Amino acid sequence: MNKKKYPVVNIGTTSILTVFVILCMVTFATLSWLTASRNARFNDQVQERTEAWYQAVNTAYEEIAGIDAMLQEYWAGSIWEQASAEYAFTVPIDENSELSVRLTTHEPDDETGALYTVSQFSEVTTKEWQGDNSIQLMPSDPM
Repeated sequence: MNKKKYPVVNIGTTSILTVFVILCMVTFATLSWLTASRNARFNDQVQERTEAWYQAVNTAYEEIAGIDAMLQEYWAGSIWEQASAEYAFTVPIDENSELSVRLTTHEPDDETGALYTVSQFSEVTTKEWQGDNSIQLMPSDPM
């Protein structure tokens, strides 16, 4: 009377494996979707920031072109003494930064004929930095 003993979960093993594989696939799909949506938001922020930067640069170049035309008139009209030694202006980029431009005037070069030199063309932060990033490691009150 030898009876063969079969395992209790012979049919359920494949079902459990299938459920586990499906759960893994759903988990990875959810993680992929979350990563893609976070990257899309970050990409939108970078695009807005880049557009604001180039808009500020275009505005600065228009201002420089106006100053250049004025300096050309001063030089052509022999009234160079009326020109300032330095022109400076700022163009806002966003609420936290601005583009700072500074031009230094001089008599025309032999090579380029330029009446000015761009001495500063940089982004400057306008928001004050709050440096309070302290972490309380131990309680200050004695127990």
